Amino acid sequence: MSGRAWVTGAWALWALGWSSLLAATGGAWHYTIDQPREEQQANFCDSRASIEEIAAIFERFGPRTGYAALSSSPDCAITVRSFTPRSILTTVTVSRGEPGEYTVRFLEVENAGGDTLYLVTTRDVAPR
Repeated sequence: MSGRAWVTGAWALWALGWSSLLAATGGAWHYTIDQPREEQQANFCDSRASIEEIAAIFERFGPRTGYAALSSSPDCAITVRSFTPRSILTTVTVSRGEPGEYTVRFLEVENAGGDTLYLVTTRDVAPR
């Protein structure tokens, strides 16, 4: 397959995958404060201290080190849970002012059992 055909095919697959993902999530590629989410896979942490430390690492050292800290924290894991976002604790803007700029959000959430957990996400968070 030629380089141009490969790129065209890759873009088509990406667009199809993205539109399928949006359809599967009902177009809601964001969280809303106080709106429950069922069975979502995400980065959850057990303590506020861990979230604060990881946010500080993102801020000070950037995304590579921040994501490494998140993935190596014994307090955090990627899991599937039902939860309700309660508040945004802090945000960190990555690549500020550059074309790839994005925001990492650190949220306090409540799980289905009523326990407080902490979520790290790049999804937007809408007010209630």
